[in-house]
Amino acid sequence: MSSTLKNRASGFTLIELLVAVGLLAIVFVGILNMLDTSTTVSKVEGALADTQENVRFAAYHIMRTVRMTGGGEMPFARDDGTWVCGRLLNNETGSVTTDLGTVQVAAGTDVLTLRGFYEAPPFFTNRFDVRPDLGKITIRERRQKGDASSDVINSLVGVDPNSLVGRGVVFMGRREYAVGKVTTAAFNGEPDPDRQLEIYYDGGDGPWPSLNPTGAAMSGSEPAFSVYRVGIINSFTYFVAPDNTLMRQRADSSGSRLEPVAVNIGSLQVVFGVDTTGDGAIDTWSSTETAAQAAVGMVGAMRITVLGRTPFDVRDLSGAGSGWQEPVATFQIEGDPALSSSLFNRGAKWRRMDVTAGLRNFTL
Repeated sequence: MSSTLKNRASGFTLIELLVAVGLLAIVFVGILNMLDTSTTVSKVEGALADTQENVRFAAYHIMRTVRMTGGGEMPFARDDGTWVCGRLLNNETGSVTTDLGTVQVAAGTDVLTLRGFYEAPPFFTNRFDVRPDLGKITIRERRQKGDASSDVINSLVGVDPNSLVGRGVVFMGRREYAVGKVTTAAFNGEPDPDRQLEIYYDGGDGPWPSLNPTGAAMSGSEPAFSVYRVGIINSFTYFVAPDNTLMRQRADSSGSRLEPVAVNIGSLQVVFGVDTTGDGAIDTWSSTETAAQAAVGMVGAMRITVLGRTPFDVRDLSGAGSGWQEPVATFQIEGDPALSSSLFNRGAKWRRMDVTAGLRNFTL
């Protein structure tokens, strides 16, 4: 009995301790692997959720711009083969020249230019307040009693005259239009009822002369027709930069300005909806339509595809391979068979959204 008690008091053997430590190590390794996998999955899912939101915002942002482009009888293109309210450069890479300068784009992205975008409703005016001889337009805030020439009402609340400088000005007649460039703008008089917005303009440079029916700058005698509305417009160019940011290049008083729209965007793809039979229905989608084709009324819509990606590569969580490979189908765009999935980093996880916008005045 005393010998048995003595052996029990001596504790565990070394082998027993090693076995216990080994079992605990196996348990802890399993727990750590499970935590690591859970953390990785959480990180990936969080990045995908952010990417999805960025893709959705970018797609609807561009679609809104497409729908607001044109107006005042400005066509999408002229039958001389010149783009007017828009231009598409397909599957570009590296340095690209736009209306407003040179930009660097990610491999395989489209560069979409939209001109004639109204950020505010056009102003009502009349032929007495448009002075081509002075290069001046007077926008009156409201009707003035006893003044036969002042038969219009406008809201100038929130208008910043300085923000108008460098942008385009569209003179709207009866199925006629002309485009110039705002050089200066300022308020004259007190707010309501006597305040006036005085806009000075010239023939324009940059993207504005190309919007005119003749494709040339306005002369001092234009517009020759009676003007009933005046709109302030801008020119936007959308593209994806090499750092995976969707950028917007816009005209302003300094010439141009680059603005980020959304991050974690891998590519922008645009195709035209084309009516090839003349029945008014879109029957095919193509990224290769020319300005001459658009001018004769074949293009009636745009399909905008925004592809977003996680900002990091995703490893194979199952441990069965060296890394994730995004399916090729993600990068297949109807109407653009030339786009290759090899242009993109398939080690990231991708999300895409396709939206369709009808074109206003693009088929005139």
